[in-house]
Amino acid sequence: MNGVDVLMRLSLVLLVAVFALGASDPVMGQAPPGSRVLVMPFVVDVDPAAPQSAGAALWLGEAASILMGEQLAAQGVGTLSRDERVSAFDQLDLPMSSVLTRATTLRVAGLIGATEVVFGEVHLGQELSVRARTVRLGTGHELPDVRGDGPLVDIFAVFSRVASEVAVRTGWLPAASPAPSAPMPLEVFENYVKGLVAATPAAQQRFLESAIRVVPSDSRILMALWGVYSAQALHERALASANGVSAQSPLSPTARFAVALSLVQLGRFEGAYQMLTTLHASGRDAALSNALGVVQLRRAPETGGGAATAYFRRAVDEEPENTDYLFNLGYAHARAGDQAEALIWLREAVRLDAATGDAHLVMSSVLAAGNREAEAARELELALLLSATVPAGQQRQPTPEVPEGLERLPTTPQLGVGPPISGAIANPAQRDQREAAAFHLANGKTLIAAGRDREAENELRRAIYLAPYDHEPHLLLGQVYQRAGQFPQAIDELTVAIWCEETAAARLALARALLDAGEADAARRELARARELAPGSAEAADLLERIGP
Repeated sequence: MNGVDVLMRLSLVLLVAVFALGASDPVMGQAPPGSRVLVMPFVVDVDPAAPQSAGAALWLGEAASILMGEQLAAQGVGTLSRDERVSAFDQLDLPMSSVLTRATTLRVAGLIGATEVVFGEVHLGQELSVRARTVRLGTGHELPDVRGDGPLVDIFAVFSRVASEVAVRTGWLPAASPAPSAPMPLEVFENYVKGLVAATPAAQQRFLESAIRVVPSDSRILMALWGVYSAQALHERALASANGVSAQSPLSPTARFAVALSLVQLGRFEGAYQMLTTLHASGRDAALSNALGVVQLRRAPETGGGAATAYFRRAVDEEPENTDYLFNLGYAHARAGDQAEALIWLREAVRLDAATGDAHLVMSSVLAAGNREAEAARELELALLLSATVPAGQQRQPTPEVPEGLERLPTTPQLGVGPPISGAIANPAQRDQREAAAFHLANGKTLIAAGRDREAENELRRAIYLAPYDHEPHLLLGQVYQRAGQFPQAIDELTVAIWCEETAAARLALARALLDAGEADAARRELARARELAPGSAEAADLLERIGP
């Protein structure tokens, strides 16, 4: 198991461990403004002797979540969409099912912006029986159960009644909202849900195409097909599906965004640009700004990223902690040859998500272009460690050519929802990572003080792996190499320490290593910079006197 796998597992453990429920209880019948309900797939129990029981366990749990969410939304209850749920759970590498522990589900729900979570059970015997349970996240209060039953063919009516009662229990008042989508025939709905949960794109396509043949204008099936076709690079079919969504459908804005994304993939940039510009004018959204930047980057590759940077910067202003937008902004500056701006935004992306391998790869090229070989080599090492797609010519040593085709375009046409997972999701793992790095750094210092440099080297390397941008372990490791007479390695580590954080101590240490390596002129330049950072440094003055004029 590699270090990244370990950190992912630690993250999941901490997601559960740090969650604590509040102690106060709200007034019943009052929901806080801006509440959003996450509806999880229900647990399914099927009687083998029940009518229509064959395969029901495979789709009823997800069907319950979809129907409950749609019915709540139709009654004015704010709900997290299925796409948001899928995206969040995918990023966490968690199963999108009812098998998760309650503690894990509640923690994840809080991180993706939910204020209530609906769990439930579905039993299919001679009739369909539904039980819904709602937990309010701010307090941990569980509202009274809501139950409903009826024949399976009446599944839409059953969930409508259950959702109405859940809405009452959560305290939401009825509000004006789009009318609920017309119920599909049961067999069509079954194929629709099976298409959503099938294990392979081919199976998803088969079920969804069976459904759309019966109800060819259903916007939900059309958008699901757009996703399946897009995932298989069948962009002409995806475009046709999204274009089939009626302008009167509540999914129309999403469908128009999907059309634009398909046009981008088909290289029809002018049409995509016009549609994205129109959509953004009617409602500012970071995803639209980011997509406009991608259009500019792809339709004018000869100009590098210059034309795209304004759109990517707007996306970052609209959603400052989205690492995809930060990466795209840094990447566009790198393509435009603006090294300073590229490094600013790529490092910001890495600050929020240290496992962004492509950001390390692009930084390697930018640093190589600036003749900063040691820092570039370090970034390339991190990119390879994080399994970034490194061009063949760059796998052994950094090159100044910025790889093409790394810009990030959304795979789902979500609008107005922001990032599925808040920045808090990374913080528990990052805290644990920092603590582990501090532990190894402290061990390294203790071993250095005891004169056990060889053992200290191993500890410092562990600290660097866990916190690659902490300058102190690089500084100490450089000094260890210097004492061992490994001057090239010492110079490289001390150069990286300065790249991470420029300090007078690091400049002094690099000057000493350069002097030991016989590079007096370079050492003199480092000492001059050290005296600018620490004008009263007696050590810098002594070393300059040793070197002479």
